[in-house]
Amino acid sequence: MRKYSKLTLIVLIIGIILRFWLASGYHVAGDACWQLSNSKYVVENGEFPLFEQFGRDEPFWPPPVFHLMAAFMFKLFLVFGREFAEFGVRMISPLFGSLTLVLVYLIAKRLFNAKVAFYSLLFMAFIPLHLDYSAFSYIDGLVTFLTTLSVYLALRNRVIGASIAVGLAILTKYNGGFILPVVAYIIFMNNKGIGRFGKSLFVMIVPVILGIPWLFRNWVSLGNPVWPFLNDLFKGYQIETFSALGTGTVVASKVFDINGLISIFLGIFGVPDGNINLLLNFKVPFFNLLFIVWLIGALIFTIPLLLGFLGRFRKKFLLLIWIGVYLGLIILYVLNASWSVARFLLPAFPAMAMLWGVGISRIKSNTVRKGFLFVLMIIMVGFVFTSVVKINYASNVWDSYENDFKWVRENTDKDSTFLTSSQCLSYNIERQSRFPKIDNLNEVNYVFVNQWFRVDNRVILDEDLLDNVEERGKEVYENKKTGSVVYRIS
Repeated sequence: MRKYSKLTLIVLIIGIILRFWLASGYHVAGDACWQLSNSKYVVENGEFPLFEQFGRDEPFWPPPVFHLMAAFMFKLFLVFGREFAEFGVRMISPLFGSLTLVLVYLIAKRLFNAKVAFYSLLFMAFIPLHLDYSAFSYIDGLVTFLTTLSVYLALRNRVIGASIAVGLAILTKYNGGFILPVVAYIIFMNNKGIGRFGKSLFVMIVPVILGIPWLFRNWVSLGNPVWPFLNDLFKGYQIETFSALGTGTVVASKVFDINGLISIFLGIFGVPDGNINLLLNFKVPFFNLLFIVWLIGALIFTIPLLLGFLGRFRKKFLLLIWIGVYLGLIILYVLNASWSVARFLLPAFPAMAMLWGVGISRIKSNTVRKGFLFVLMIIMVGFVFTSVVKINYASNVWDSYENDFKWVRENTDKDSTFLTSSQCLSYNIERQSRFPKIDNLNEVNYVFVNQWFRVDNRVILDEDLLDNVEERGKEVYENKKTGSVVYRIS
């Protein structure tokens, strides 16, 4: 088993370096823009936002642990300048993604052996979804660490520590609470006699108590403790865009959408938001051929999962509970929102990693196992390569608009508002926004126009609105190279 210890150290070092390297070149995008805009607000105002708008017309509702952590990093590094502050914030995800790798290895070694633990680490270190979200400034990496930490502490029968970890997970993201049945089951099985019931109950109650203050805040402010979910039930605060998308409304037929299942598979293996159309932005020669090769590699990579699922071994039930509760979360989310949820499975990835590790260890022939591992190594290199290309490409495109963003930051008042539904435009120009419709032109100071914006379609305005902007506004900035124009609305 000594050889596995050495290999584990090598994989761990590579996995950690990859995460920090990818994060250092990453340009904040997607939901991370909205989360970090709210974190900046906390730094600048010393309080949580509520109805401030940063590219979304929704209030600030998410549990706040990630935002407080990001605000702390902003504040800490801001003395060295804005770029250092943003770099410091980007280091949160690789830090907790790397710590998750360590915990996965320790849990797998405790439940199985060093060999299975090594294989489990391989999965976790190179599966594209965790690799990406250990670089992206999303909440999901932190909540995955906290849920994994709670399981590790529960396995060591550290009841108080596990309870606090689950509580912090709930205060990071609602889905952190789905780890509760797993932690309670472990505590129950690790103890004997009447005390097992008390400890299991304790580990269920304490996290809920820790989460109550934020749930109460949302209930008072928004009329729904878990806003925007189940909003039909609570009759909470309504916004136009969520109502149009059906978020908050339970629709059973959404579960049977085959495109949703495909999007989850694609998301797990690195396709942004599981949307294959987003890959068409990449001008890559022989794209169709490369996609087929990638798809075959992804399917091969799932074979050990199937082998592990079909096998009989100790602790299998624990792994199935762990995976099962997050599959249940997916179904609940689909009923209430949409299928774009691959990253919501991240807290179950440690269990999937161990199931994958057991699957490889079930291959009895050393020759076959070594050959299969060699193929898997090639596939993992491909996964890493695609993540590097994807992140660098997106970063370069965003950076090409930096002069436009910089002009806005330096030439408009800090409290001025822009007309946009792009959370990333709002983040980059550091200005609040109003939803892009004609009626809202009376409520904004400026409009950022770029009808050929390459990385966020939400920057692009519909033609009627654009006509109104050009008619009522005064052009104050133009960049012919990027196609960006800023209008001041009189």
